[in-house]
Amino acid sequence: MNQKSMPNKWLMFFILLISAITVSLSQLKISPVMGDVAAMLSVDANQASLLMSLFTVAGIFLSIPGAAVLAKTGSKNMLLILMGTLVLGNVLGAVTNSFAVVMISRIIEGLSYALIITVGIDMINTWFTGATVGTATGIFNTFAAAANFIGMNASVALYKGTGNLKTLWWAIAILAAVCFVLVLLVVQTPKAEAAGGVPEKGATVGEAVKNPALLVTCLSMFCLAFVLFGFITCNASLFQAYGIDQQSSAFYASLNGLIGIPTCIISGIVIGKSGKPFIVAILGAAICAVICFFMPHLGDSSVAYIIYALATGIVPGGMIMTSMFIFTPQLAKRPALIGLSMGLLNTLYYIGVFASTPVITALAGDNSSPANWTAPSLLMVALCVIVLICSVVGMGMAKKQKAEAAA
Repeated sequence: MNQKSMPNKWLMFFILLISAITVSLSQLKISPVMGDVAAMLSVDANQASLLMSLFTVAGIFLSIPGAAVLAKTGSKNMLLILMGTLVLGNVLGAVTNSFAVVMISRIIEGLSYALIITVGIDMINTWFTGATVGTATGIFNTFAAAANFIGMNASVALYKGTGNLKTLWWAIAILAAVCFVLVLLVVQTPKAEAAGGVPEKGATVGEAVKNPALLVTCLSMFCLAFVLFGFITCNASLFQAYGIDQQSSAFYASLNGLIGIPTCIISGIVIGKSGKPFIVAILGAAICAVICFFMPHLGDSSVAYIIYALATGIVPGGMIMTSMFIFTPQLAKRPALIGLSMGLLNTLYYIGVFASTPVITALAGDNSSPANWTAPSLLMVALCVIVLICSVVGMGMAKKQKAEAAA
């Protein structure tokens, strides 16, 4: 199918965005009610935190092979598969109170999370060109922030309103089924072509990894993912350490997602027009280190809590993540390598996400006071410094790579 015969690209993009939000909602639905989920499954808080990390296991192992399959099957078919597994995983989780079975259901749900970013970026770079790619990427990157804001408020509301935790699983299953139908009926993508209209030759993992700038970016992404999901999944617990009740803590934590939505869009527009994604990432990493440092020093001011929550949404997910999503496809030496480049990036992303919640939860101990968050704070500061260094090094490598390609 060619560009002219496709449905409106922004309509297709909207369906992609809703699908990505649904995937992220599935991941985050447990976070604000983790204590209640632990009680329902008769496990402790540390075991329950595994349900967050297990969601990303599939991403660790399937990002690269999944990207290779994507190159063969096409992004539409892959998106259908992702929505189908999301339905299956949530239905399985909804019909059991066995911790072991729920863990399996989370892994199945995680199959969708494994490739949603890769599929999304691949579709965006198929539908859009020029500065519009930055705008579309920025809007797409709001999916995690939007899901965080919706999930932190809706999960508690649905649970309290129905008195049944399983409502969370059924709600996501229905949303995923609707997305499946919309993708099936509306979304289309043209085949990638090289110059002259000739279908582009296939890509290999070996070719993709022979890219130093990409490898440095992957290390940076691991560190960023750890910090970002430390904020997303643990901010509610941090606020509870300050003596704030569960519902208020969830509200404060949800501000991360609320502010992240416009920030991602604005970042995408600014980067698309300025062409300076590395500069934005460097600036963001420096600011993020400061934010992490102040985690155990917020005091008893609600204003400080709000500023902190908003900052955790503006910087890591808005500024830095959007930058990486924009410049990683640019690092690919040809269009066919975009999917595999994103697959490599996402593998490190999912490893960071997988490690984040249990490590931070363990370091925070019994979460009895803000002082418990000193160790998590210092670890996250160090990771932000690594992101900054990698961004500087990556920018230099990218300039050299571009100069060599032009020569």
